[in-house]
Amino acid sequence: MVVIKWRNKFSGEEGYVESISAKEQHFINTYDISQAKQYSSESIAKGQISNLAKYGEADNNDFEIINM
Repeated sequence: MVVIKWRNKFSGEEGYVESISAKEQHFINTYDISQAKQYSSESIAKGQISNLAKYGEADNNDFEIINM
């Protein structure tokens, strides 16, 4: 299982992706890794990061896949 970690490019704040809203085109964050959305494979998580980039979330944040 993997989770997506985010880091704000400007403030340095970081946390994890708890959920992604395709309708509202953004992610909900959490600072607790145990509340982060778990993906069954790295390829699925990469697809979600790609969607986040399409939503403009990568303009302010870097995303990283973390193994659980």
